[in-house]
This record gives sequence, C-alpha cells and structure tokens, in this order.
Amino acid sequence: MTTEVVNKPQISVRNESAWIKSGVAVTATSASDVARQAGLDWSVSLHPVTTLYEIPGQGLPMHIPVNNKQAVVKTTPTGEVIPLGIVGNKYKPLQNAEVFSVLDTLIDSGDARYAAAGEYAAGAKVWMLMQLPIEMEIKGDPHAAFLLAKTTHDGSGSVLIRPIIERLFCHNQINKIYRATDKKYTYMLRHTTNSKLDVNDVRGILDIAYTTIDDYTVMSEAMLERQVTRQQAVDYFKKVFPLPSKIEDAPIPLLSAGEKVQRTNALNHRARSLDIYENSPTQENIRETVFGLWQAVVEYADHGKPGKSRSLGVRTMSGGSDNLKIRAQELALA
Repeated sequence: MTTEVVNKPQISVRNESAWIKSGVAVTATSASDVARQAGLDWSVSLHPVTTLYEIPGQGLPMHIPVNNKQAVVKTTPTGEVIPLGIVGNKYKPLQNAEVFSVLDTLIDSGDARYAAAGEYAAGAKVWMLMQLPIEMEIKGDPHAAFLLAKTTHDGSGSVLIRPIIERLFCHNQINKIYRATDKKYTYMLRHTTNSKLDVNDVRGILDIAYTTIDDYTVMSEAMLERQVTRQQAVDYFKKVFPLPSKIEDAPIPLLSAGEKVQRTNALNHRARSLDIYENSPTQENIRETVFGLWQAVVEYADHGKPGKSRSLGVRTMSGGSDNLKIRAQELALA
C-alpha cells in the first residue's frame, strides 16, 4: 500500500460503483444527517402478530394471536407502512440513526468520512459506507478503501463493519478477500441502545481495515506478476463457470430442457467474462495477468447485466456475489 500520487492512465468506462447504483451519495458528517440525505429517516416499531384461522364448521375466520412473536413495521415520513419481518419477544428495535450513530466516532476522529447509504429488502437491510482517507496504488493500479456498516430490521443480524476495496478503473468491489471462516476481517457491534465506539474500538476497526488493505495489496501484486496465455484464460473461465461433464461433453440433442438451459447459462457466463478480459478498456493495464482474469470475473459479477443496474448494485452491497468472486480468486491463485 502507498499513498503516493502517480500519473494514472485515462480509462473511459461506464461502470458505476455499487454503492451509487443501490444507494445515495451523501455529504453529511453525522449518522442522523446521513439518514436524512439517503432517505433512511423512517422509523421501525413492533406490533402484535396474529394469524387468520377459520375454525372448521363455524364458517367465519378469526384472528388468533401469536404470543411469542412480534412484527417489525417500517413507517415512512409520509405515513406509508411496510412490514419488514417477524421477530421474537426479546427483540429491541433501533432506529437507523440510532444504530449508526456509533460510527460518528470514526468520522469525528478524521479516520473516515461518510460516502453513501442505502437500503434493500424494503428496508429490512440498511447500510452506510465510509471512505478511508488513503490512496491505494497497486503497481500503478488505483484503488479506494471503505468501511461498510450493515444492519438489519428483521432480526437476522447485528451491526457488521467490514472493509471493502474498490478498483477505480472498473468500479469493481471486493467485499471479502478470503472465505468467511476467518473473522479477523469483520467487526461486529451488538444491537443495544448503549452501544458506542470507544478509542479501542476505533483502533480495532482501523486495524481490520489496514490489515485487509495490506493483505489485498500483497495478493494483487502476486497476481499481477503472473502472466497468462489466451488458452489459459479460456480454461480459467471454464473452471469458474463449470459444467458437469455429462452436460459439457454431451451432444446438445441428448440434453434435457433443463440441462440445455444450464449449459447455455454457463457458456454465456464464460463468453461474457472472456469478452471483458479481452476487450474492456478496464483491462488495459492488467490484461494477460492472473489479476486481470480475476478482475474480469468481478467486473462481470458487478456490472455484467445491462439494464439491471440497481439489482446488481444491491447484489454487490449485500454480498450476493461474494462466493463467485472468492471462487474466482482461489482458482486464479491455484
């Protein structure tokens, strides 16, 4: 990692960052103002749960209370109400600004700035993004580093803070550099009204961030040093998007309808990833390297479906494409 400013090649690309596609860029300096700017200034509340049941022989249905469950309901400033999920009786709802206000410590210390925020699943999942004040250059390839904080309003998780890295030539987003078995790259904060980051917490989060940046840099530099031929590229994408041999090698007329769809999808994934690798301007300074192979898959995952910008952005921010990216990384390093 370095903070040195270098002359960067000018690469024209239409890709947008996932956090722009799925959220709102903000200029606020507090979590409460971020919530307002990003349209997250709605509230959540708990309400009794009942089930509609028609007793046999009595005709009219009746509402039966579910005593050990509660419904989490979102209420917008305009009065719209949206159910977000069912939780247990011990669940304690926290408002968006309340949950994320613990992050203000990082902002106030100058170690980060708020960049964007958003929601998905109708608001059951909410996130805020903070940019770290550093410039990453990996052999002249510019990257940016962020901290992504996510929480839920359906009882499915706590506040998670995780470093993410974005390659700026293509706006590819790396949420993880290793599989989830290693927790050293994630910070967890419990849902409690007394939650607050102290100096040790801030240092711990920043240590996680800079460890991730250093590990990513070492890995990427090693990838950039490994050259590949076109045939190796073709073979690589075939491994990333595999098919069972009975489908890969069988004559098409002998395949079932489902197998034909599976084969077509895999071949399309391979072809589009290879096209990015061979023809995208985002590959100009990394083509014919293992790093280029991996980034082609990441770019396909993040940007490969024109017309589905928001859904791709949500998929990236939620981690829905992380397994594909990690598998592609592991195969590239093999």
